[in-house]
Amino acid sequence: MNLKAEISSSSGALSPIRVGFIGAGSVLWAYLGVLDRLVARGYCLEGPICARRPETWPGLLSRRPGMKLVTDPRAVVESNVHVVVIITPPESHSELARLALEHGKHLVVEKPMALSPSGAEELAQLADRRGLFLLAAPFVHLAPTFRALWGFIHEGAIGRVHSARGLYGNAGSRVLWHHKSGEGPLSEKGIYNLKSLTALLGPVAEVLSAEATAVAPRVIGNAVINNPDPDVSHVILRHESGALSSIVSSNAIQRYRRPGLELYGTEGTANLLGDDWDPRGVEIWRNEAGRWEEYEPIESTWHWADGLRELVMALVEGRAPLADIGHDIHLLEIIEAARRAAREGSAVAVTSRFRPLDLRLRDQESRHLRHQVHDHTRPEDEQ
Repeated sequence: MNLKAEISSSSGALSPIRVGFIGAGSVLWAYLGVLDRLVARGYCLEGPICARRPETWPGLLSRRPGMKLVTDPRAVVESNVHVVVIITPPESHSELARLALEHGKHLVVEKPMALSPSGAEELAQLADRRGLFLLAAPFVHLAPTFRALWGFIHEGAIGRVHSARGLYGNAGSRVLWHHKSGEGPLSEKGIYNLKSLTALLGPVAEVLSAEATAVAPRVIGNAVINNPDPDVSHVILRHESGALSSIVSSNAIQRYRRPGLELYGTEGTANLLGDDWDPRGVEIWRNEAGRWEEYEPIESTWHWADGLRELVMALVEGRAPLADIGHDIHLLEIIEAARRAAREGSAVAVTSRFRPLDLRLRDQESRHLRHQVHDHTRPEDEQ
């Protein structure tokens, strides 16, 4: 498919890519921030935004008077937009994604893109048949700082990785469905670490997990949920490579202070500072150097909604996005296996696999990274 021709004007010049949205909750503003930067560079135009409840329109228009608001998702997919972004509650993602793909739209879908691996596979097959791009959140693998960490690991900076840890959580959302949808913290929060660790260490072959409920009843505004979903999840993953990794995800963690990701190898240690959806730098311990090497974040303005930018730039540049939908399907199978493992109290096999991506940094970013270590090095404390 000639992607540039698809969005060209009759004169042959590349036209701005029109982007529409289905969903108008708090996440919308993050994606609009990404869109605005693309609009400023001449790559994009804002299309219609579906906000199903008209009573929310005055508040939306007060913040962004130029919005073209509609109440029906069909008004978005039947418009002349090239890309649709779906940011509604999870149970609606699959149906809306299918609607957009059937109308020939490239697609960015917030996590999870479907409630089951089979549902996600159907969407992937539909996108493939239609020659359309389908990108599913989270997009942590796109962060330049994360890609720097990937490079260190794949270049053998810390030897063979045998163990890794991830943690992400907060005290819980003010949105009711986050606590009674049946999704749980692994699907809502742990999926960030899950994508990061599988991007770094490869596919998962086996899952062991446990869940618990720390806060019950759960009070949100005037609503009381007497039997909320479990709000604590601990998962152990056995990767096909032989490495073991663990993820703690929770809606009952008040605060934490630790690296977002920790990787332990036979010749050193690597940490991603900050959360993987908001990386603040990388630190590496190499046995041969005998010190910690600290690296500042690359492109510290990178945003977790960057999947939209990646899809738009892929269309502009006539290339495939840096993403593999098979990876996202694999994550959904891991989440499904973790739920089963928690119920049964035993390990559950994961059979799907995905195509690893080459996440090496561009030459300019690599030069920036090499420079950073000279300015950010500290000796290790004596043992």
